[in-house]
Amino acid sequence: MKFVRTSAVVRKLMWRLGRKMYTCARGDGENDPRGNGEYWLLEHVLNASTGPQVLLDIGANKGEWTAQALAQAPTKVHVHSFEPSQATRSLLATRFAGNVAVTVQAYALADTAGEAKFYCNEDGAGTNSLSPSSGLNVEVVAQNTIDRFLQQSGIGAVSMAKIDTEGFDLLVLRGAEQSLRDGRIEIVQFEYNWRWLLNHACLRDVFDLIEDKPYRLGKLCGDTIEFYDQWHFELDRFFENNYVLIRNDSNLCMLGMSVRFDESNVGVPE
Repeated sequence: MKFVRTSAVVRKLMWRLGRKMYTCARGDGENDPRGNGEYWLLEHVLNASTGPQVLLDIGANKGEWTAQALAQAPTKVHVHSFEPSQATRSLLATRFAGNVAVTVQAYALADTAGEAKFYCNEDGAGTNSLSPSSGLNVEVVAQNTIDRFLQQSGIGAVSMAKIDTEGFDLLVLRGAEQSLRDGRIEIVQFEYNWRWLLNHACLRDVFDLIEDKPYRLGKLCGDTIEFYDQWHFELDRFFENNYVLIRNDSNLCMLGMSVRFDESNVGVPE
């Protein structure tokens, strides 16, 4: 019995150590926008143009990403911040009250327009979403697509769309299919984690989505981007990361490097 307990302790230690080494080798960092590349990418996007820029903050929650965009470029951006939860949206609207550079949009974005049930654990919680797993509090919200929103609002081009919808990111991307086909959005950043499984989704679906569209897929790794020209099963481990779609003609493609997987299924720079 003692041998079994000792083996379990050793196995647990090896598991934790192995996971730490594996995620470190993959370039998986902590979920902190100041270190995982989110704010680094935003800064490069904002510096890439001297003219006015339109940004979409999809799943804005309390508006941290919106606030960061305004702090970096207070005079040349207009941010459309999407937050379907009425209580959280009230916090968001209060935060940016009187700021003409922010428009708070009362939509959940997905792959269809209409209405949907939105679930909350508490007001402003970062895990609130369209999934019942997000909490017992439920409200009916308006739902839209990026394609339909851009058409309705008359927006011709978007510098960057940030998507953080707790597992519904692929649905948001599918709702932007025509906009992506036309290359109307230069950069799309989206969150990827185990919650994608709630929608039976994986990164391979994103590769399929952009197959006939002018974009490259990459992963944010601190102060660089790893680009993958084709899907590999090592990508779909469901560790939390932020991925990007960058239009092929964008100068921001120079921020990253191409990575391929060798015969040992190890990602190596090309």
